[in-house]
Amino acid sequence: MCLFRKTIAFAFLAIFCTVAAHAEGFVLGVGAESDSADGRAISVFGDFGVGEKTWLSTTVSSYETDNAFGGMRTTLADVGIDHWFKPVGIRLNTSYWGNSDVLESFDLGTSLYFRGEKFMVSADYKRRAFDFVILADFPDLRREIDFSADGWGMTGRFPLGESVSLHVGGMQYDYSRNIRIQQDIDSLRFLSSSRLSMINSLIDHRVNAGLEFKFGLRSIDLTAGSWQTAVDGGKVNSFSLGFLTPLSDRTDMEFRFSYDDSENFGNTTALSVYLYYFGGS
Repeated sequence: MCLFRKTIAFAFLAIFCTVAAHAEGFVLGVGAESDSADGRAISVFGDFGVGEKTWLSTTVSSYETDNAFGGMRTTLADVGIDHWFKPVGIRLNTSYWGNSDVLESFDLGTSLYFRGEKFMVSADYKRRAFDFVILADFPDLRREIDFSADGWGMTGRFPLGESVSLHVGGMQYDYSRNIRIQQDIDSLRFLSSSRLSMINSLIDHRVNAGLEFKFGLRSIDLTAGSWQTAVDGGKVNSFSLGFLTPLSDRTDMEFRFSYDDSENFGNTTALSVYLYYFGGS
């Protein structure tokens, strides 16, 4: 990763740590996921309120999947800031994702949103810069290539009643070069039916929509989505069911069951569990 990218990352981290130390309210969370394709993930995340209309967020996740070469581990680290000017808000974030032996990505994202009393719409942009290590049939031909992607999308949440809401979203990516699998490239390292695999993180486009039903402090979420991978052009249809319930005055727990139907890998199921702690005044 170049010095410029590291400098930006450290600057964001320094600002985040300084402001988070003075947070008025916060949410801390931990999550775990496992799927039927032997994919595993664990995440730690937090949101910190700085004043009434500004939030800082951070996420650190570790993913492990199995493929033809054994285990593959990837890491995600994300830092963001969100400020609501009422009724318009903006969110900025920077993140690192990948594995230094295969593929790394340094991302910058921004969202401009309008939030009313009962609805929210957002225009989203994401810039991804990749470093990809290619292992050909002969070790001497190993090389690294750089490419990038620009993503544009929209998200929204709209009420359908007092206890029902609709959420929708989508994103389209344009890559600076063709990254489809070539026969002379050892791209099998990408291939895994797990939803946590690298191939499912390099997408051409995605869309999703869902309904949330609230029952007091509890809620049920039904979501359907579809995406196409940029590496092999395969399409994946996904369906998930989530249930959120309080455990105490300051803690909530969420369970989510997911089902993926992939053109290339067949069916995969996954179970995710999240625990949230609400602190501050």
